[in-house]
Amino acid sequence: MNDDELFAQASAWHFRLQAEDVSEQDRRDFAIWLQQGEAHSLAWDEAQTLLAALMPAAREVYHTAPARRRQTWPWATAAALLLALGLAWQTPWPDRLRADYYTAVGASRTVELADGSRIELNTDAALRVELSGAERRVELLRGEAWFDVAHDVSRPFVVESDGLQVRVLGTQFDVVREADHTRVRLAQGRVEASVKGGSPVVLAPGQSVALERGQLSSLSDFDPAQAFAWRQRQLVFRQQALGEVIAELNRYWPGRLLVADQALESRPVSGVFEIDKPEAVLRALQLTLGLQVEHYTPYLTVLRGGK
Repeated sequence: MNDDELFAQASAWHFRLQAEDVSEQDRRDFAIWLQQGEAHSLAWDEAQTLLAALMPAAREVYHTAPARRRQTWPWATAAALLLALGLAWQTPWPDRLRADYYTAVGASRTVELADGSRIELNTDAALRVELSGAERRVELLRGEAWFDVAHDVSRPFVVESDGLQVRVLGTQFDVVREADHTRVRLAQGRVEASVKGGSPVVLAPGQSVALERGQLSSLSDFDPAQAFAWRQRQLVFRQQALGEVIAELNRYWPGRLLVADQALESRPVSGVFEIDKPEAVLRALQLTLGLQVEHYTPYLTVLRGGK
């Protein structure tokens, strides 16, 4: 188990122990978890340090919120507030337990299927695979995956994710599942995208379609060099808002980047960044936008306007 996974478990234990309905069994289970080794103790200490650093910002948001939306401040609501701030993240464990293959935050992985198809998993992704004599079926549970499908006219290849179904015979494309939509982007060949009860949409290379609020969007064009740069461990941004850039970087790095000044979030950013060189990326943002970079813990970095 790596440090990121232990940190996620430690954070979950923190909020569980602060809940009003915490039981003596919960406390015993936590004690057992904590005693499993030095790595567990270090992860627990890191979680406590991070939360201590975040609480002043959380309190500021609380006190400046409209009165009608304020509530008392029990620890049981702290996780929800941190999520609203963009400082908490969804635990991947339920999806990983269901998956045949998965990746940790920041990692990538290539899977060779028995039929000759190849799947590349991006950061924090999870999927299930079922190959039968009549059909090849993949369920993308979370994250993003690139598919290079071996041609087999007798066995269609189907990818499902959050209600979106993509059916192909032989082609190259990727599917990305995010909180508010699931998108398919076609690089080569042809695919058919559909939702239950709706008419299928056929994509040509360079086209994309998304499932949003249960409906397929209109077809749109995209830049393959930018969309698929992650396969070369790169991220490409072209005049994109800093807020969008930070949201994308947070997919790849453990912990959280936070822009403290909302006015900065609309600043345009262009560049090609190496996923595996976070310090170089932060330095580039610092120099081009005049930002201050403040490291509170290994899991929290705050960007502020320069003075």
